[in-house]
Amino acid sequence: MAYNDGSDPTLAVLISRYFVPSVYSKDVLMHTMSNLVCASAFTHRYENDLTIGSTCYIPVMTEGTATEVTPGTEAVSQDASTTGASITIDQWYYHAAEISPLAKIEEKADYMANAAKSSAYVILKKIDTTVGALFSSLTTASGAYGSDGQTFTDEIFRGLVQNLDEADVPDERFLIGDPSTKYDMLGIDKFVRGDYINGTPTSNGKFGVLYNANVFITNNLTATTTGNYGVYSHPDAIAVAIQKNMSAKYHDLGWKFIHKVITDAAWGVSEIRDTFGQAFYTRAK
Repeated sequence: MAYNDGSDPTLAVLISRYFVPSVYSKDVLMHTMSNLVCASAFTHRYENDLTIGSTCYIPVMTEGTATEVTPGTEAVSQDASTTGASITIDQWYYHAAEISPLAKIEEKADYMANAAKSSAYVILKKIDTTVGALFSSLTTASGAYGSDGQTFTDEIFRGLVQNLDEADVPDERFLIGDPSTKYDMLGIDKFVRGDYINGTPTSNGKFGVLYNANVFITNNLTATTTGNYGVYSHPDAIAVAIQKNMSAKYHDLGWKFIHKVITDAAWGVSEIRDTFGQAFYTRAK
């Protein structure tokens, strides 16, 4: 029997005459979200210096050279510092959503709560994107490692390790790639066998630990012509400073008959040690 068949009045008639109410689910299908790993991977230790002002200047030391002692000769001083680095708070973004007061009273699913969650993700993704945009400038050699559209291999990973080793970069390192990087890694035996890899996949985009480096996978990287810019780096290569933490504020705009939620944040990012990381090309966007 068809859905609307039966004695008169049919179910379709009862629905059209509002004898059978429409019910909306409280379960909301949230939009898909990328793993946001770029901003959290780099150092945030300068944020406390930004309680006042919009720029934080960071002194940078430089390695000197040992000089042979010549009796009777005055020691020559050397400059122990070099050009400083700075972080400028030059990013201020918001996302807003609204609903009518009447809809707020009648709704079953909490639209504003879910809109606030979505807005928070939008701002966090923007912060993540501004960090990822700096990857292509990190280099210990001549530009990004390899060629655009390359398949990620064990040899490429070892080459990145060697370049940072030769630059005396400390061992606290990580690698950020995209899904094509993960696909390529899954085809390398030593990257997936239990006796080689440490750690397990987690919900924050972490793929595992390879060559003593945490490996993260995200869709939120800066695109090249064929692939994206991934990075192998130490946290001190880029500094992230969030001066105004993300906050969501509700506003009752009675004169416009709407409720509005506005989420905003202010931050800055800067390369502070260019040689502490190196970008590499991924195979696909």
